[in-house]
Amino acid sequence: MRTTLVLGIVFLLLVTVPAVIERPIPRSTEIYLPPPEPIPIVRDWYANIIVVGYNPTMIDEPILLQGLPTVRYYATDTAEITYTINYNIYYADNSYFDELRQVMQDNSKNGTSTGTRLDETALSYQKNNPDEPQRIFFPRDGRVIDGYAVEDWLEENPFVLPPNPGYTLYLVNFSTFDSADHSLEHWYDYHPVDPDTGEEQDWFRLEWDNALNPNVTMDHPFFGGRYNSYIIDPSAHQWYLKWCRIWWSENIGTEYDFWTQDLEDKVGTLNLTIPVDVDALNVYLRECIWDPITQLFFPYQHQPASYVSTGTLKSLVFCMDVANGTSIESLEWITNSEMQKSHLEELYPFIDWTVDIDYYDIDKEPLWNSLFWTYAAIEPDGTTVVNGTDMFYAIYNSMKPAYVVEDGNITVFGVVFIKKQMEMHAYNGTFTGLGGDGQTVIWKSWERYYRSDGVTPKDGISSVQLHETMHAIGFHHSWQHEHYSSDFSWGPMGYFAYHNGTSTFDKNWVQSTYLDQMEGGLWEEFLNRPLTTEDRPETEFAEQHVSNAFEIAQVCYNEMDWRGTYDALLVAKDWIRRYLFSISDLVPPVIHAWGTIPEEVESEEFLCWTYVTDDFSGIENVTLYIQADEGAIKAFPMSFNGNNWTVIAQVPSHTSNLTIWIEAWDWGMNVARRNILAQVQNPPDWLFPLVIAATTACIVIALGVYAMKRKVMSCTI
Repeated sequence: MRTTLVLGIVFLLLVTVPAVIERPIPRSTEIYLPPPEPIPIVRDWYANIIVVGYNPTMIDEPILLQGLPTVRYYATDTAEITYTINYNIYYADNSYFDELRQVMQDNSKNGTSTGTRLDETALSYQKNNPDEPQRIFFPRDGRVIDGYAVEDWLEENPFVLPPNPGYTLYLVNFSTFDSADHSLEHWYDYHPVDPDTGEEQDWFRLEWDNALNPNVTMDHPFFGGRYNSYIIDPSAHQWYLKWCRIWWSENIGTEYDFWTQDLEDKVGTLNLTIPVDVDALNVYLRECIWDPITQLFFPYQHQPASYVSTGTLKSLVFCMDVANGTSIESLEWITNSEMQKSHLEELYPFIDWTVDIDYYDIDKEPLWNSLFWTYAAIEPDGTTVVNGTDMFYAIYNSMKPAYVVEDGNITVFGVVFIKKQMEMHAYNGTFTGLGGDGQTVIWKSWERYYRSDGVTPKDGISSVQLHETMHAIGFHHSWQHEHYSSDFSWGPMGYFAYHNGTSTFDKNWVQSTYLDQMEGGLWEEFLNRPLTTEDRPETEFAEQHVSNAFEIAQVCYNEMDWRGTYDALLVAKDWIRRYLFSISDLVPPVIHAWGTIPEEVESEEFLCWTYVTDDFSGIENVTLYIQADEGAIKAFPMSFNGNNWTVIAQVPSHTSNLTIWIEAWDWGMNVARRNILAQVQNPPDWLFPLVIAATTACIVIALGVYAMKRKVMSCTI
């Protein structure tokens, strides 16, 4: 039977079908009104601020909230989006503080050389003398707390229910862990890892990724991004904000106290019995929470997600030392298509992603080899120095068009160069990569991929590639100059620590703004629909379903269920299509031909095919129905294969009354139906005299089961 079905399917793909029948299309009377003004998409977002470990009388809510965003407005081609932002402040009681403190103690390590301190004098010297590398990181003592454990506990034990849609920010004070002289401090480990190796990050940036600065720890005072929450502990130790203050000093006009003073330091400068000093404390706390709220929760620096249908990443990796013994195969671990695609689909699930990464020996690619050395030179010490900006634009202008085609969707062209003893210079600094205008280029010296033994893989390029690709999607950094503390987060758009994937903040931003545009476009299509004087029930039915789908989408959106929102909007899209065609198309499809393979429908699998056309709105679906012995009706949706709709179905065994029919619906909600089998098995005439005789004699005669072949012949009209 299986062989018969396969041969039947092949036959159907080759068979010639009847020509389409031309027919007039009745039109209903339509009334077109001027299109209404676009209805803006308005979303009400919320942020709960949970104050833990502070004296509530010291918190001045107006000062704490002053200057935080209350509205965001974005204009796109398909929607005018307004986000209103509402804040609620709650004060955790002592029991909640004690429980959280116990969680921190139970999930921490307190000892020597558990963290890192920054030598600011050495950092300042290296900034002014870039050719003289310094040791700037040294070990320090204190309590390192597992940030995952804290974040998991807060997710499972929120002080108040999380807002929808929105975020929860925990403003905590655990200065009780610290000594007055700062010899012992506490901080949080957020477990940054390289996604290509699984190695926990113990290095920081290329300028200090060398033997002078071993075993750097990423000490977090703030953290978040695995859930819809963020934790801010101004009493915790950190070194990153001190580094930012020095390394980017020329870009800083305002220095904030929390960069260099933890909560205990700040309080030590204040007299909290004086109102003006209480105000100063609240300003300090507001400056702590400003960055994550304005750059992670409700970002102003990102563009709304591109409302497109596909995304493409085409990446070329050039290995430049193959002739000297570094094989291509030895470097293929640094990234792969599957990982890049999984991260992009996690971030941007509503479009189809194509990711292609190829590895090459640059010596076998003369055009690329020539381009590279046009913008690179070898210094006397043997270091290859690359002019990054000029090479980037040369690739953009002369090479990119040969590899990718701009089609209005997301298209990213990526190039990676791997060479021993290489540096890339751009904008008076040394960098790893550049990205923009749908292109990324990464220059990373071979030595930075491995541990000091030159064998153990340490650091691939997936994080860098994801970072640059997200720039192409419309993301800027999670930091802006003078605002760096939002880099203490899970996502890949910061400069502080690597993470294997995208954060909830990233995903919420892309998916919600995509859905805002999707809904705006659908509303515009629906509100500009033609009105009709015809009282057709199908039209009214479709209109009600459009409204229902929009309502479901709104509920899902408010629950931050982006997949549910997307699915509901797809339903709305289909019902809008049905509504529009129900006005202008009143003629059902035509079922021209049908048949089964094999022709005899027995109590096992058979293939049913049919040829159906509709010359206006198009066929939406075709379904085969089977009813046995007047029982439940089973539906078998048919698929379009070649020229026909087909499905493999099965007839229940021991059936004496069998009905099979096909229904075809067009997008105008018109239906065509054809019975292809309606057969009742009756006993033969010669059996009746025997039954009468047996009844008269009161003798019960056991009768066998008579099998009758039920045949369905191919029919054509």
